[in-house]
Amino acid sequence: HIRERIRAQSKTEPFPSKIGWKRDLDYFMYGVGLFAPLAFLPQLLQIFRTHDAEGLSFTTFALMCGVHALWIGYASVHKEYQLVIANTAMFVVNAAIVAGILLY
Repeated sequence: HIRERIRAQSKTEPFPSKIGWKRDLDYFMYGVGLFAPLAFLPQLLQIFRTHDAEGLSFTTFALMCGVHALWIGYASVHKEYQLVIANTAMFVVNAAIVAGILLY
């Protein structure tokens, strides 16, 4: 109830949208958020199969963990659970890559 009043005052659209193509886009982006971590899976598997993380930047993946942690916090505060789920998945994958870099 309160969120509806706030949305009406701020003129933001409901999620998912009531407009057909925007609603489809909203649901498509759910899929993108869920499948984006899979893009890093080959890198992660290679690290742990070959026991070699040469050429990977610890700083890059550690900073990405920090960025995803901030997004998780932001999304939690704003109760945007789809962002929490997507960023948590990315955080876990990036943290596993960081662990692989540190181990190998």
